[in-house]
Amino acid sequence: MSQASLIQSIDALLPQTQCGKCGHPGCKPYAEGIAKGEAINKCPPGGTATIIALADLLKVQPLPLDAPNGPVPPQIAFIREAECIGCTKCIQACPVDAIVGAAKQMHTVITDECTGCELCVAPCPVDCIDILPLAEPAASAQRQHADQFRQRFEFRNARLARDEARRQAEREARAARAAQAQQSTAAPVDAVQAAIERVKAQKAAAPSLSDQQKRLKIEAAMAQVALKKAEDKLEVYGTSDLQALVVELRAANDKAQAALKAALEIPSPQVDEATLKQAKIAAAMSRAQLARSEKAFGESPTDDQQAQLAELRAAVDQAQQRLDTCQGTPTAPVASEGEARLKQAKIALASQRAKLKSAEQRGANEDELTTLRQALSDAEAALHAAEDASGKQPPNLQRIDKRPVDPAVRALKTELAYARADVSKLERQPDIDPAVLAQARDRLAKAERALAELP
Repeated sequence: MSQASLIQSIDALLPQTQCGKCGHPGCKPYAEGIAKGEAINKCPPGGTATIIALADLLKVQPLPLDAPNGPVPPQIAFIREAECIGCTKCIQACPVDAIVGAAKQMHTVITDECTGCELCVAPCPVDCIDILPLAEPAASAQRQHADQFRQRFEFRNARLARDEARRQAEREARAARAAQAQQSTAAPVDAVQAAIERVKAQKAAAPSLSDQQKRLKIEAAMAQVALKKAEDKLEVYGTSDLQALVVELRAANDKAQAALKAALEIPSPQVDEATLKQAKIAAAMSRAQLARSEKAFGESPTDDQQAQLAELRAAVDQAQQRLDTCQGTPTAPVASEGEARLKQAKIALASQRAKLKSAEQRGANEDELTTLRQALSDAEAALHAAEDASGKQPPNLQRIDKRPVDPAVRALKTELAYARADVSKLERQPDIDPAVLAQARDRLAKAERALAELP
């Protein structure tokens, strides 16, 4: 006899209560254990009769029942329906689906399908299930329903397997949708990040420009923009002043572009980061020390203080020159004495204006205001004198006036606009008088002819 046939024959002799008292989750697993050599005396519902039948089948000696509480007689479960709370825990525990009911509804036992396994008793939270023994002939009828119990047990297991497979498929589908949504959300972010990384790589690969090259690049761009604006104005107005300005700006643009090209051909000085950082720190510290000293010495420093300020200014210039050398920036030319006095005169004038404005805002008396106005007038005179003494050329300012519009042309354009608006409005009206529409169109045609006939 094959192993499968042996298991099937053993299972046919078991009572199919599916109670688990043998230590297995059902009669079929116990049959498989017996086929592998397990003891035949562990089925309390089958009792001595089942042990003898198994011994005859397997050609072994019968053994006494191995159960602490002895054999289990035929029995069924009974639910005290008045006490049932509808928790469905007994339905989930029943191995043969012999209990019917719904959540929060009364449950009941199908008597003909109950195996008396007692598995529904322990889960009941209100202890409303009783196990009742069966008397003859009901006990004999239950023993004859073993095949029916086996079939219901197998059907239940198949249903549970289908439900678990469906739930697993739903979980996998939800996980797939969540992953797809996450990918679709992260895709734009990844694209943006990739673009940022490409720009960073391009900047890293491109040669770095020195401060002088950056300044020349900006000046060249500004010269090009100024030339383009002047050319646009020349095309519209066509005055001789604009013609001269375009020639001047074109020359300035060519000069700026040539300077930029020459600067770009010169490689930027290679200075390590540590040296450049030290130069920046030294320049900043020297400027800060000079500012603190100027603030501490006040507006009228002594001779010793002036000497200290001169030394500090020299240190600032020296630190700035070192920084410019590291950055590749040309050293700024030293201002002449006249330019320095002009700068001081501008600062003094701005200071006097601020003092006068502050006094006026706080409501100072007339004597104080008169004194401040006189000081402002003196500062303006000092500025004019410094401008004359500096030898600096005043800026060449050019005023460009737009060509005035002829009043007659303006009137004709206005009439044309009104005529077009009237025609458009009348054409949108479904019940307009044809004579009125024709009159409006004649007005539009006259306005167009009058404007076209202008020289």
